[in-house]
Amino acid sequence: MVLHNADIDPHRNEHGYYECLSCGTRTTSDDPLGRCVDCGGEVRNIGVARE
Repeated sequence: MVLHNADIDPHRNEHGYYECLSCGTRTTSDDPLGRCVDCGGEVRNIGVARE
């Protein structure tokens, strides 16, 4: 079977999953986060694969 013009991975996150690089707090958010809600530290999106 050959798929043309099809989404290979139709999965879409409903929320962003973030982890604070300073205190380790993990949280979800519908909007992109720039800072930790607890300590104000930098956060990274852990809902995407890191290669």
